[in-house]
Amino acid sequence: MKRHSYILVIAAVALLAVGCRSTRQAATAPVEVAAPAAPQRQLSVITFTAIVEGISASGQMRVAEDSVMWISVNKLIELGRAMATPDSVWVTTTFGDHNFAGSYDDLQRLTKRRITFDEMQAMALAEDGGEQISRLAASLGFNATVYITGRRKVDRLTFPFKKE
Repeated sequence: MKRHSYILVIAAVALLAVGCRSTRQAATAPVEVAAPAAPQRQLSVITFTAIVEGISASGQMRVAEDSVMWISVNKLIELGRAMATPDSVWVTTTFGDHNFAGSYDDLQRLTKRRITFDEMQAMALAEDGGEQISRLAASLGFNATVYITGRRKVDRLTFPFKKE
């Protein structure tokens, strides 16, 4: 009997997911005013492999230069993600209660080391970025090695982290 209940629940969830699509059509009107050209930002997608305290994981970092950085770390499932802007940092983990949201001053109090957005971005975009991140981790007391496995420039960034 329990097996039938699970099947019914799964079917109900699938029906709800399919039924959420809007049937309303969007009206399209020609736009006559030309939008001002937006400044082009350097957009990068960086894939990496990290070994921290003997545990290996892979991840992806997306960087919109001088604006925002997103980081996702995976090992079969997502272990955590982070977002950094010039004034704030957010980190959330899948397991445990290791979440953080705050300013760079809050991060300095937590790590006992001054870290800035510009410093993090420069490390991520540098040719020897993996080595620089490994040295930063060592200065924070972690045994970590980071290998940058791929870099590419993109026209736009997508979130959440989807393969393009």
